[in-house]
Amino acid sequence: MFVASCGGQRSLPAVVPQSPAATAPVEILVRVADKIVKVPLEEYVIGTALSEITPVGETPETIARIYDVQTIVARTYALAHLGRHRAEGFDICDSTHCQLYEPARLTTSRFAAEARAAAARTAGRVLTYGGTPIDALFHADCGGHTTSPEQVWGSAGLPYLRPAPDDVPTVKHRTWSLTLTRFDLLKALDLDRRTSVGAELRSVLLGDTDSSGRVSKVTISGSGARVTLRSDDFRNAVNKRLGARAVMSTRFRMSRAPNGADYVLNGTGFGHGIGLCQVGALARARRGDNAADILSVYFPGTAITRLPAKMP
Repeated sequence: MFVASCGGQRSLPAVVPQSPAATAPVEILVRVADKIVKVPLEEYVIGTALSEITPVGETPETIARIYDVQTIVARTYALAHLGRHRAEGFDICDSTHCQLYEPARLTTSRFAAEARAAAARTAGRVLTYGGTPIDALFHADCGGHTTSPEQVWGSAGLPYLRPAPDDVPTVKHRTWSLTLTRFDLLKALDLDRRTSVGAELRSVLLGDTDSSGRVSKVTISGSGARVTLRSDDFRNAVNKRLGARAVMSTRFRMSRAPNGADYVLNGTGFGHGIGLCQVGALARARRGDNAADILSVYFPGTAITRLPAKMP
């Protein structure tokens, strides 16, 4: 059984990723359990890789390959987002807002030795585009097709984050179903006055699907207002009330429940669907693809570059 990250709401940073890094810092500042701590970069890479992927039931060869991939991605993401939380006094947080980082896994995970070995093999290696560490976004399961930042968030596109089918023949993408009651939907929308539609829910309409099969927008009408949301904002609103595993992705279809009042969502995938699909990457690692081959699929046009460490 493969266990990936929770498919949380990683988003593009508020600022453009910094200019090309000539060196990698030895340490970074991470907020861990509400405390700001100084963490050696490579320890952070190992801890993040262990927190984001748990390759249970895989062969030693597959485990080595998938941790090679995840350590390069973790290191790249960290360097591209250094200072993302500068205003709060640290570089990166330990949640899915940045990357999951649970330092206890360095000693408790059964895969700690494998992740540490992968970090040593990939030491200093990051994905770059035009010499700059890329925004190495990833998610648990694309549901069969990745998407792009502009389709999900309406943000500027990046040449290495493009929609594409994840067509590994052996991969089994996640399917999910959710019965969303009118009560829960209304309560979820009421959590933010910008999405509140009043005391009575009258209709929920899905917009067109994008090139990856994801819903583009959701329009909700009620007794007090009519609001149109990006589907990712709809997902966030519902999940804020029902939990991160309620609406797992925006790659879904909707029908009315047998009672005629509630809604049934049937979908595939888990997470935003941009960048590296962990389920697809694991399937490629399982068939023998190396880290460079796997990363080139999900981040086309990028290069693996080795950055020297900055002297303390």
